[in-house]
Amino acid sequence: MAAPSTARKTTSRKPRSTANNRGNLPERELCLRMFRTMVLHRALEDRMVSMYRQGELLGSLYTGHWHEAIAVGTVAALRQDDFLCPLHRDVGAHLWRGMEPWQIMASFLGKATAPTGGRDGTLHYGRLDLNIYNPPSHIPDNFPVATGGAFAATYRGQDLVALAYCGDGSTGRGDFHEALNIAAVMNLPCIFVVENNQFSYSTPLALTSKTDFATKAAAYGMPGEKVDGVDVIAVYDATVRAVERARAGEGPTLIEAVTMRMHGHAEHDPADYVPKQLFDEWAQRDPVELFSTLLHERGIADADEIQAIKDECREVCLQARKKALADPMPDPSTVEVGVYAD
Repeated sequence: MAAPSTARKTTSRKPRSTANNRGNLPERELCLRMFRTMVLHRALEDRMVSMYRQGELLGSLYTGHWHEAIAVGTVAALRQDDFLCPLHRDVGAHLWRGMEPWQIMASFLGKATAPTGGRDGTLHYGRLDLNIYNPPSHIPDNFPVATGGAFAATYRGQDLVALAYCGDGSTGRGDFHEALNIAAVMNLPCIFVVENNQFSYSTPLALTSKTDFATKAAAYGMPGEKVDGVDVIAVYDATVRAVERARAGEGPTLIEAVTMRMHGHAEHDPADYVPKQLFDEWAQRDPVELFSTLLHERGIADADEIQAIKDECREVCLQARKKALADPMPDPSTVEVGVYAD
């Protein structure tokens, strides 16, 4: 398997994982914040799955179960002013930046209090005041946007990094290649994260790519690193290295984070095309529980502290549901506001 690389070449080895070794961890407060955000990510999506099944949501629901370590491990390595272009599976990145759980629910309910004001449903929510670009449906359209953001920062002399995510399937699109090529040629401070979750909708990885995505980075003249996507510390460490390179003027990095999509492409998809054995194997590698075990083993949090965080996040999401359901729908008289430029 191809994986981690230096700035000069891509080497071949297994994805990096730190969850089972005795390496250094970030400071305690950062670890606890990362854990809480991962737990909140999971609790929020579990609650929305229940809402979807009860018919409370207006449209489809796309979730990121087993993507929590990727969303949180990457954004935790950035500054608040860095430009973020997330996917629909990166709820934890939104939460880290400061978006409230009820606001995310409001997006799926079409409420006026949603970031889009109810003018765009389901997953197209972002907040430019938090430096979060609205995720597009046509993935990876956010890659050229991140490249443009990185160019703008460089042009203005700003010390900023742009980070964008895509799934394994969308690496076959032209905008993926164009964005990486331009970012590399212009030496832009970009980080491109490929969330390799084994399936592009119902198409297995073996039918979409002949080799690892980290290996392909060499073709663009940038380093590629393959990491264990359920190990939040491995993801964080890889992103820290990429951020350091970007801020030092050494150009973009491609990170391939390997995980599993534990629900269907969306909640209306039963994912009956996935072999049961694959689900069973990955069920043993829950990123939230792996990090919980690591924190306990390293003396960062005891069992009571860990349970208290889980209980608190569950309650936050219960209250978020109540608020989002009670929030008003958009005023129909404003339907044309924001549609046309003045």
